Amino acid sequence: MSGVLLRGHGSEGAGEDPSKMAIRLFGPLQAARGPKLLELGAPRQRALLAVLLLRPGLETGVDQLIEALWGEEYPAYAKNLIQKSVSGLRGLLAPGPATGGGVLIEWSGGGYRLDVGDAEVDLYVYERLAAAGIAAARGGEILKAAGLLDQARTMSTGPLVEGLEGPMMERERLYRQERFLADMEVLAELELELGRHRYAVPLLHYAVHKYPLRERFVWLLMLALYRSDRGNEALVVYADHRARVVEELGTEPGPALRALHARLLLQDPQLMLLSTVREDGDAAPFLSSEPAPRPSFTRRVPFG
Repeated sequence: MSGVLLRGHGSEGAGEDPSKMAIRLFGPLQAARGPKLLELGAPRQRALLAVLLLRPGLETGVDQLIEALWGEEYPAYAKNLIQKSVSGLRGLLAPGPATGGGVLIEWSGGGYRLDVGDAEVDLYVYERLAAAGIAAARGGEILKAAGLLDQARTMSTGPLVEGLEGPMMERERLYRQERFLADMEVLAELELELGRHRYAVPLLHYAVHKYPLRERFVWLLMLALYRSDRGNEALVVYADHRARVVEELGTEPGPALRALHARLLLQDPQLMLLSTVREDGDAAPFLSSEPAPRPSFTRRVPFG
């Protein structure tokens, strides 16, 4: 995932404290103390830091680190490389008497554990905002939920730890991308539910351009355009999507998309009243002529 849907600015709690540490996992891995970027060392050392940051508060054994960084084909001196990298990171990230805030890498009987202290980590901020947004939606606070998810959106400014290699990085990159897209689907659904169709259109245009085969985004974009008095454009979106899936996959769009297209052709006035929120796994409750029931939103949890 590169870029961000309509990138925003700012972050949760980012201040001007020159001793405050900030760590960025979205995009290239970066760490800064105040305005000063830290040099995190060689790619393998940076990757080790990324692995520990992706396991906040958890002990990670040396064997786990080897698997995360190299998989089954690892060098004979892998343990020495890990020890050297940990030593280098400790020197770079530890709090000092003059600089104050920092990050600790501790060893216990089970492995290494990273303590970020009061450092701001963009991924953690994203998770807090997104979880709060889903919880608010579950409680029926649609306006609050949309605001929180939109704040979360602005934190995701690129692929997770972009440029770093290793089996764990690849798995986490894919997982976080899917999480982000799922959260953005909910955000778009809430914006339509709130009647903010014109606001949802650019977000959905970006999503459809970036992930053209993800039909839920196509469905939401078509509805948002129709509700914004741009029904002809909605039909063009469908025609373009159908041409793509026929050419690339040799099939037709899914039943929900075809049903929406048919109702757009009829200019069905009930399309202005449909509820767009839905429960996961429900194929097409939004195609009913009656408003859909308020869904019960659930937060997804990491694998394993």
